[in-house]
Amino acid sequence: MTASFELVTKQNVVQLQSVDLLARYVGTATAEIDGKVAGVAADALAAQDAAADAAASKVEALDGASTSQAGAQVASDQAWGFRYGSLAAGAADPDLETGDAFDVWATDGSGRWYSGVKTGPSSTEEIPYSDRATLKVLAVSLFTDLAGRWIPLGMDAVQTSGHSVKGIGAARYVYDASVDAAYVEDHPRSSVMTANGRGFRIAEDLIDAKMLGARSGQDSAAAIDETMQLAYEMGHSLCTLYGEGSEPYLIEGPGKTDPTDPGSTFQRGVMSLRPDVQIAIWGAWLQIKSADHDKNGPTMFGHHKWNWPDLGNAGVLGDFTLDGNMYDAERNPGGIPFDDGRDGSGVFDEGAVYQFQHGISVYKSSGTITIGRAKCINMRGNGLEIGMTSSTDNWIAACQIERLDPADIFREALGIYNCRALTIGELIWRGGNGLWVALLNIERHSNDDQIMNIHVGRIVADFTTGLSPTERTPGITNAAEREAARRMTRRIVSVSDFYDLFVDNRFDGRGINVTIGELIGVQACLTNYNFANVRIGRCTLSQPHDEDLTGHKLVPEDGGSVDAIRCHGVTYDSEGAAILPTGLYGFSFDAPPRITGHYAHAIWISNYAEILIPDGTIVEGTKKSAVRLDNSSGWCGHVRATNCGLTTARAYAVEVWGAKGPLFVRDPVAIDTRAGASRTMQGAVQLNGASVNHVEVSGARNLNTFGTVPVVNVGDAAVAVGNMDMAAPVHGFSTPVAFATVDRGFEVNGNVVVGDMAGAADTNISVRAPTGFKANVTWLVGSEFRYQIQQTPDGTQQSLRAAGEDVIVEQRSLAAGGMDFPTISYAKPLRIGGFTLWPTAAGIWRTKAAPDPTTDTDGAAVGDQTGA
Repeated sequence: MTASFELVTKQNVVQLQSVDLLARYVGTATAEIDGKVAGVAADALAAQDAAADAAASKVEALDGASTSQAGAQVASDQAWGFRYGSLAAGAADPDLETGDAFDVWATDGSGRWYSGVKTGPSSTEEIPYSDRATLKVLAVSLFTDLAGRWIPLGMDAVQTSGHSVKGIGAARYVYDASVDAAYVEDHPRSSVMTANGRGFRIAEDLIDAKMLGARSGQDSAAAIDETMQLAYEMGHSLCTLYGEGSEPYLIEGPGKTDPTDPGSTFQRGVMSLRPDVQIAIWGAWLQIKSADHDKNGPTMFGHHKWNWPDLGNAGVLGDFTLDGNMYDAERNPGGIPFDDGRDGSGVFDEGAVYQFQHGISVYKSSGTITIGRAKCINMRGNGLEIGMTSSTDNWIAACQIERLDPADIFREALGIYNCRALTIGELIWRGGNGLWVALLNIERHSNDDQIMNIHVGRIVADFTTGLSPTERTPGITNAAEREAARRMTRRIVSVSDFYDLFVDNRFDGRGINVTIGELIGVQACLTNYNFANVRIGRCTLSQPHDEDLTGHKLVPEDGGSVDAIRCHGVTYDSEGAAILPTGLYGFSFDAPPRITGHYAHAIWISNYAEILIPDGTIVEGTKKSAVRLDNSSGWCGHVRATNCGLTTARAYAVEVWGAKGPLFVRDPVAIDTRAGASRTMQGAVQLNGASVNHVEVSGARNLNTFGTVPVVNVGDAAVAVGNMDMAAPVHGFSTPVAFATVDRGFEVNGNVVVGDMAGAADTNISVRAPTGFKANVTWLVGSEFRYQIQQTPDGTQQSLRAAGEDVIVEQRSLAAGGMDFPTISYAKPLRIGGFTLWPTAAGIWRTKAAPDPTTDTDGAAVGDQTGA
């Protein structure tokens, strides 16, 4: 039996820091030689030399075939450049440079093995065998070969040229007396027991998963998971995976379930993040291996909280792609992108909705979770899931995400639950199908949850391509209609807390502070329920389909439209009845939004204090009023609403349905350029609802090209309007113009000036009452009645004054001309210049100086009226 040898070149020789020599030693001897050498003490150099001599003698003493066999092996080795036959041969090798070490197998029949070092262009020296005790690094080919190697005592470090393939995953390993068979079983990709029973483990300061066998096109889950585990055990805060090859790193194996919760079916990830360890993945594409999973594919990087309850400062850094592979034919036969979510009878079954496969999920961290530039695609659940719902124990102290680029995500690209601070630079939708919930979903499930201080720098999404999940249309049974309904407006952002009632129905301050720096969406909408202090910076939303939505039907289930931005303070009791919680505040725009397209309302806010819609807000083409404010307070600046409303839904620039405090509406403008009165906007402002106390409207304008519409309409005549103030002039530019249609309780605080506003025109003040009612003009001082002119339905005009008992003077304008005073008598005389004048019952006019007459015969007759 002969020893086997490997190629030695200067590229795979390790230069030692402690000595100036380079060495190369590798080989396996016979079992008999191994047994002798294995028993040599590491610190006995003389015994080590004797063992080497014995080994050489043993080789010489092999049977008759041994010498020729060894010679043939040497010849073969030399043919491949494995060994040099002499020092001279090594000195003559042009590939060796001065200082390079090399191995020599003597060809003189002695079978002696020794080493040399090149000292010049054609000179070498033999390295004394005893000097080998100072050489601590052994260079071998692959990690996968280490287990079959005999590594002599004194060799305490090994350098590989790769893990299973040369050039990929080269690493340094060190001897460690604590590495035994049990350790190797737990760390099979980073540690090894050699043929002579010595334990070695990886000893890199920065461990890359390729060093543990991660390979492009192959299953790499175990290698990546063990890489994070090693970093955790070694106290390293960082490990890496640098991409290589054009194929994805496959992630194989089922997601782990919680052994402490046997009834749980939630899969918590094939791999788990480790506490205070960040893995940096650069240029790598990780993909769930299709054949190993059912339709509910597992999460990639999960959180095995039964092992590591608190992840601390964990994360996934770098620039990487996580691919859930949900379109794979083995997992979705027929290429169906999403399961129907129905049972055999066509009934919607939420239990059949597979939506729990995520790219990364974390549930608790008292530190900061950090995520780099992630591309999450083809996921059945979320791209990223941060926090756990309905839990007092599992929450995220802080999370920072550099950028998320999702595509084809079933549920939501980024889900945030129970997180107390999160910052994400950019969230950019890359297209495709999906988003059953929203692109960004911030969701509080119970009063135990706490979500606050969420900041997103920029969100961009164009939903004009791709389909929503079929589960989004449970109320539509016709297949063709359901398919059409999937071409719908999708939520770009959803902020919600409506699963649990507030204690005492009062906002508890645990869902608060959401800021979005820039929001750009096409065929997209935003909703906020019961979160306070939500702020949006630059905002552009548009919907590029036809007015009747035939191009892109919008669901909820009625197939109708939806508001571009909806902010509602409402919860629901067990019977589904709406409850308006108290204490909600703060929904504002830091810059004027621009919203175009056939949404329902552009902005609808209800039950919020301290709202802010800034000057310069532009709305075009909504199906209903541009802005609707219900039971809110705050500021609505200049809103320019153009061509809003339909024939069946007449619109205003701003609608107000009640106010809960001071509400200022400044300079709203209604513009309508569509032909026909049936298409004309109804006006700039409409005031409705149970109360519009403390609403102040100023500078309202109509710029309608067609029709007769009011600038301000105060509706809902059945309910008292209250103290609604018109604090500044209200202008109209329609032809003709009706200033305001007022049912009741409309006050002008200041002067009303009627004059020439738009060129030469007659001036008119009209007081109009419905048929059968009186038209009144009343004067008050303070709140006390002083005088009133009243027109009755029968044509009588009467004046009333407040001085003792009311005195009524009736007069009638006759159709044939003249005036009729039907009630003049001595009790109601005409008073002229200190005298009274009246007709008696007999038809005689009488006059009397003051005081007023007390009988019909007082005073004196006025001339002879006989025959008058």
